[in-house]
This record gives sequence, C-alpha cells and structure tokens, in this order.
Amino acid sequence: MKFPIVLYLILYSMSLPSTVLKHEISKAQYESFPFKEVCQKLGAKNLEIIEAKSLSEIDCMGKVYPAIDFCLNQFLMDKTITRALVDSKTKTVKCEKSISVMISLSCDKRDLKYCFNPQKGCEELRKIYANRLDLVHYSMLEKNINCYFAKSFGESINEVD
Repeated sequence: MKFPIVLYLILYSMSLPSTVLKHEISKAQYESFPFKEVCQKLGAKNLEIIEAKSLSEIDCMGKVYPAIDFCLNQFLMDKTITRALVDSKTKTVKCEKSISVMISLSCDKRDLKYCFNPQKGCEELRKIYANRLDLVHYSMLEKNINCYFAKSFGESINEVD
C-alpha cells in the first residue's frame, strides 16, 4: 500500500513546476474522495463526465477546478492541509495533511523566479506543497532554495500530538 503512494508522490513531484531535490513530509495522512463527490461539492451541476485534468486539477464536465479548493473547503478548520492530489487511476482526490514539509529545489533556468527572493519564493512554493502550514525557515545554499513549513501549534481543533 505504501509503495504506490510513494511512487505517486515521486511522479507528482516530478511533474510540478520545479526541479525538486528534496520533498519530505512529516506524519502525512491522506483522505480520499471520489470524483463525483468532489465535483458536487465544488458546485458542478452535470456530473456525467469527470476526469483528471492534471495532478492538481479536476475536470467536471468541462469546468476545471483546482482540487485544493475542495480540500480546503472540506477541512475548513484543519491547519495541516498541505495539498490535493488528483488520482486518475482510482478516480479520487486525495487531501494530504501533514505537520511539516521540507522542500529543496534547484534554481535552474526554469525555476529562477523562486530564487531571487527566497522568502517570497518559499511563500509561492507553500501554495503548491504546504498550503496551510506556516513558513518557518528559508535559505539559499549554493544554487538551491530550501523551505521548511510547519503547523502552528495550538491552532488546529483536532490536535494530534
């Protein structure tokens, strides 16, 4: 069971707009929802044809929605929501929750925009990898940007630890 999720996350990270050198997630949890339920809750009226548009977007009968919108609305008070993964094979949206995320990416030509201002770059990367977590640390080492995100202690109604 863990191998398919790890493989999926590796493939997902490879398709994102950055050359990811490291992507570590602490205490990751996933909750899956069928495409039909996701489209209904996002307000789609016609649910005959639903498909994955990308690894982060769902196409509900011609209208494309960011899957993260569903997860953020599904878990309004949960400060550990990090991202949404659209799985075309199982026809589900997986809402990822984590208490911390560490990202390191190469500042290559395509991704240089994140590296000019590391704090701003990490805030942009937070929207992709660590949606509701706080930016705790950012740095530039050689030609890599490093971002560490963590949950604000005491803000979640469902404190796990």
